[in-house]
Amino acid sequence: MGRAHIENHRLQLEDGRDIGYSIWGDPRGMPVLFGHGTPGSRRDRYYPGLDDQEWLLRRRVRFIGVDRPGYGYSDPWPEASLLDCAGDLVRVADHFGLERFAALGTSGGGPYVLALGALEPERVRGVAVVSGVGPVDRPDALEGMSEGNVAEFTMAMESPEELAAALGDAARALRDDPEGAIAALLEELPEVDRRMFERPDFWAILIESLTEAVRQGATGWAYDDLRLVRPWPFRLDEIEVEVRLYHGEEDVLVPPKHAKLLAEGLRGSRLHMYPGEGHLSVGRHISEVVETLLATQPDRRCARQQRPSEPVFTRVRGRIILRSSGVGILRSSHSPGPTPLSVPTHYPAPYQ
Repeated sequence: MGRAHIENHRLQLEDGRDIGYSIWGDPRGMPVLFGHGTPGSRRDRYYPGLDDQEWLLRRRVRFIGVDRPGYGYSDPWPEASLLDCAGDLVRVADHFGLERFAALGTSGGGPYVLALGALEPERVRGVAVVSGVGPVDRPDALEGMSEGNVAEFTMAMESPEELAAALGDAARALRDDPEGAIAALLEELPEVDRRMFERPDFWAILIESLTEAVRQGATGWAYDDLRLVRPWPFRLDEIEVEVRLYHGEEDVLVPPKHAKLLAEGLRGSRLHMYPGEGHLSVGRHISEVVETLLATQPDRRCARQQRPSEPVFTRVRGRIILRSSGVGILRSSHSPGPTPLSVPTHYPAPYQ
C-alpha cells in the first residue's frame, strides 16, 4: 500500500482569518469533505484505507480535510458554534467552486458534518458518520464512556477553566512525547482497539495528525469540547440529506448509545453496528463506508412533514436564517457560543 500524497494549504478569508486544509486522493475524484476527530487536524486519516493512494484512485475519490478553528493552520474562533465551523467546510468548498460534495466525519467530527447537512442540504449529496459523538447535554450521555472522556466532558460542563488547564498539559505532552502520550491512553481501550497500534502505519498517521492538532496548543481541542457539551444549534429531524452511521459495539470512547440516539433523531438515517469492533478498529470497514457514500443518490432527500409552527431553515447569501423568526443562526440563535478561555498556546510547530 502506497501512502497518499497529501497537500497542505491555507485559505485566507476576507476578514483575515485563516483556514487550514489538506487534499489527498484522486484530483478528479468526487470531493468528500472530512471532519476530523477531537483532537485532530486536517491530516486526520488514520483509518487505513483513507491513506491508500491506489485505493483512492480506483474509487475516484478526493478528500478535503479542514482544520477546525484553533487546530493546525486554522485561526482560533472562540465564539464559533457547530454551524459556524460547518460554515468553514462550505468556505473551502466554495474556494474550489464545488457545487456538490459528500461529507465524512469521525468521532468528534461527526456533529460538524451533521451541521453541514443542516447548513447546505442542496449541496451535500450524503453524509457518513463513523464512531460519531451524539448530543452530550443529556443525563445518560456519559454512561459507558471511558474514565478519561468522562472527566474531560465533565470539566467542559462544570469547569471550563479547569478543562483549559488540563488540555494544555495534554497538548504539551503530545507535542513533547507523542508516542508516550498516546500509549498512556491505551489502558482504557478494549483489546480490539489496542491491536490497531501494532500497525506501524497507524501509529505514524495518528502521531502526525495529533501533533498537528496541537500546533497552537489546546485551543481547538478545548473549544471543541465546549461546543459538544452545549445544546446543538440545529435539530436532528431538520436534516434532510441521507445520513449513514457506523459504530463499533465495543466502543468505550463514544458508547454505541450515541449512534443509536442519532439514528432515532435523524429521519431516514441508516445505522450500521459492528459487533466486536471498537472506536478505532471499526475503521477497518472504511472501504464499505466510502463506497456506500460514493454511491449515494445526489438528489435523495429525507421527507418530513412541516408543521406551521415549526422553524424552517433557508439559505440567504451563505447564511442560515430561521424563516419564522428572521433570526440568523450562523451566530447560533439557539445557544451562545463558548465563552473565551485562557488556553495555553504557542507550542513550537512540528510541521510547515
